[in-house]
Amino acid sequence: MIFTSLGVTVTVALNNTNMALLPINKPEKVSESQVKVQQIEFHPNTISGDVIDGGKITNFNSTGIVDKSQDTKLTINDDHVEIANDLHIKGTVKVENLQYVEAQVPKLNVTDAVMVDHNEVIWKDRLGASVKKSNIQELGILKNLQVKNTFYVADGRVGINTTAPSADFSVNTGGYEVITSMHEHNAYVGTHMHVPFAIGTDNTARLTCKANGDIVIGSELGKSVKMTVYGNLGVGVKYPQESLEVDGNIKFAERTFASGAKEPTDGRWDTGSIVWNEKPEVNKFVGWVCTKGGKPGNWRPFGLIT
Repeated sequence: MIFTSLGVTVTVALNNTNMALLPINKPEKVSESQVKVQQIEFHPNTISGDVIDGGKITNFNSTGIVDKSQDTKLTINDDHVEIANDLHIKGTVKVENLQYVEAQVPKLNVTDAVMVDHNEVIWKDRLGASVKKSNIQELGILKNLQVKNTFYVADGRVGINTTAPSADFSVNTGGYEVITSMHEHNAYVGTHMHVPFAIGTDNTARLTCKANGDIVIGSELGKSVKMTVYGNLGVGVKYPQESLEVDGNIKFAERTFASGAKEPTDGRWDTGSIVWNEKPEVNKFVGWVCTKGGKPGNWRPFGLIT
């Protein structure tokens, strides 16, 4: 029997002769036991998915889809879509919100930043502001380095507790800088501002350079210190030739020792002070001694050269 309707031609073989009496437009369904479909010929554009309910397509092809699977790989539910195997995409995937449990990629290319829970982690040229800790084992060449309120490195200078070091190396403590640098072809260690600088041990100053340049060895109220010089010591002398060489007067035990052409006529002198004759000659005196202190005090010659 042949039925033709809306461009579809159906040829069926009837298992029961009574079926021939059924009208083609009767709403009752014909079961597989009643009708065996031997051939269905569809004319182009004559069937839609609205008339298909159930069944299984074993070999499906369309202009944009090729189905080669032997079992179910794609399941579409109302709230989600399940893909059983790996997903290979040769184009670009654009999503508004991407969530994943685990991912492994040889290269990950993002345009701006990698974020974790909406927090910036990595930018192209820097770590994100949300990164507070790391276990970095090795660093390359750093252009600038800062540790908040502690360490600063930039422009060939290192600063401790300062972001504006005044020299090659600077340590700021209490608002004052202790620096190291080259000064007039000499290595320099000291203060940058007009404040004293001391070197010591046991948290005690042993040698102090005052703000005005005066140098103090030891402490006025502390324990006496010893100073040993192996070599010549010059005071006002650039290249001393003797163990002690002084350019000027010497004073000890409240007595001043000086040199001159005659006894002093001005200045204050203490009893026992001596002025050595700087041009001694025969029948001249070796020097003059102060017999009574004053301005200039009383002086008498001593040591006639014969």
